Amino acid sequence: MIRRVIIPEQETISINLPKSYIGRQVEVIAFTIDGNINDMLLMDEPLTYLASEKSLAKDWSTPEEDIAWKDL
Repeated sequence: MIRRVIIPEQETISINLPKSYIGRQVEVIAFTIDGNINDMLLMDEPLTYLASEKSLAKDWSTPEEDIAWKDL
């Protein structure tokens, strides 16, 4: 894991990754450390959904669920 705290001087930033990361999925998350907690909570809502989607799909992606929702 790479963790870096920076103070950007422009809207665009770039990162250098270790060779072992090449060709693999990498998640990059940016947030302000001194930001308003309410802004961070609002930002976390969709991230929580994305993090749980794969786990929930195990229950949702079944023939039984397809039958239950076919008329909607």
